[in-house]
Amino acid sequence: GIMLEAWELSKSLVGLRDKKMWRVMQGVWVEMLCFSAGRRRGYLHAKNLGKGGEYLSYVWLLLSHMGMETLAERVQRTELPEEGDRGASALVQA
Repeated sequence: GIMLEAWELSKSLVGLRDKKMWRVMQGVWVEMLCFSAGRRRGYLHAKNLGKGGEYLSYVWLLLSHMGMETLAERVQRTELPEEGDRGASALVQA
């Protein structure tokens, strides 16, 4: 079953001596963790942390502490007008 496959996979991974391969796998796993943690909104992570949390919530907390903007925050953010752009008020006054 799954346990036997996991055991065989772990034995083959331990046998890897290629440091470049380990760095690639590390990078992929870190990227996947950060992406997954950032897809959920902050209040859901905060609510989850109040109950003891899960691993992705701790990753999100670390990302937030470091000042990194998550995908959910980026989607919710309203775009600020660019400097010199007065938006609709410029049209009304023209």
